[in-house]
Amino acid sequence: MMLLEENQIAFHSQDGLIFDGVKDYSRQIAEMMGLGSDSEFFQAGVRTVLDIGCGFGSFGAHLVSLKLTALCVAAYEATGSQVQIALERGLPAMIGNFISRQLPYPSLSFDMVHCAQCGIVWDKKEGMFLIEFDRLLKPGGYFVITSPISKPPGRATSSKKRSMLTPLAQFTEKICWSLIAQQDETFIWQKTADAYCYSSLKKNEVPLCKEGYDTPYYQTLMPCIIGASSKRWIPIQNKSSSPDLSSVELEVHGNPEDFFDDLQVWKLALKNYWSLLTPLIFSDHPKRPGDEDPLPPFNMVRNVMDMNAHYGGLNAAFLEEMKSVWVMNVVPVRARNTLPLILDRGFPGVFHDWCEPFPTYPRTYDLLHANGLLSHLTSERCSLVELFVEMDRILRPEGWVVLSDKLGAIELARAHAT
Repeated sequence: MMLLEENQIAFHSQDGLIFDGVKDYSRQIAEMMGLGSDSEFFQAGVRTVLDIGCGFGSFGAHLVSLKLTALCVAAYEATGSQVQIALERGLPAMIGNFISRQLPYPSLSFDMVHCAQCGIVWDKKEGMFLIEFDRLLKPGGYFVITSPISKPPGRATSSKKRSMLTPLAQFTEKICWSLIAQQDETFIWQKTADAYCYSSLKKNEVPLCKEGYDTPYYQTLMPCIIGASSKRWIPIQNKSSSPDLSSVELEVHGNPEDFFDDLQVWKLALKNYWSLLTPLIFSDHPKRPGDEDPLPPFNMVRNVMDMNAHYGGLNAAFLEEMKSVWVMNVVPVRARNTLPLILDRGFPGVFHDWCEPFPTYPRTYDLLHANGLLSHLTSERCSLVELFVEMDRILRPEGWVVLSDKLGAIELARAHAT
């Protein structure tokens, strides 16, 4: 799967789970959705994709080349980790176990959920895996499953395909999904954009969750459907063609003026960060920027974590400056819940409790950024020492930490860092 080309590792475009090559596979999915090619995903409202069990990350890498956001989620593996490989390739990825608990994202967060031989047994847990994906999908969003199977002689192939499809077909009808296409071993369902469909469900089969229920920080899987009462119930086909949120979409999240002010602040902050980091990249000791310092490589930083992301302003500033990085936008669980806004902007993001380990492998991020996080945590049950040890675990050797906070918190941080 990998070739050594001079001093870099190159990945085949063909993934072991996608036999015809990832570009052909992506184009096939687009055509099954009624599109001319996969370059039309964005115009069709598909901008954020949750890739469950992403293999070697080939599909995610291809989507990123199409200017889409693909977030890989896979279970922890002691060897041969899918998440580790995706992160090494500079792709958004995190460890996630969706067998017993909800994933740490709010409802209505993704335009597509993709699963290529992701190992889920669909007829287990009375359909709760599909209910979880229904919770995560935006109205009008797509659920794509590819399950390559061997082709023995006779009718065994078709019977195996039917046995895989039957529990899916039976349950998807109950939760207002439509099977819009099937080709070879790839099936595509579309979630309803009709808000009234859920109210017509048979209550004894799939009940609606109680009003106001949506606290997805590792809650147990729920056997109920999140209804369509959310203000964020906006079909993906109704999105504006612009990559930025429209004024209508911003109104859903509260204060547009505060949002735009935040964006201007982070544009300036990023320029300051970069001017400070550039000379340090080639220096053994911190020093002031000097004219004699060479420019760093364009990809000196690829994997960035914003540990207290607020509106995702740092992520937006990176994009505007055309830096070749991606940002994992983390919203602390007891901070103001801005994660729906971050995800609606098309950025990767997740809830997290910083008194616990972050679901990633050691040495996976080049730069950690925290604005106001230390002050936020001083009233928590965990100490700054524990936070710094976790940051050290996540950070690559010679990686960078940028802290911005109140003076007292920074003095504490300075002592811990030393």
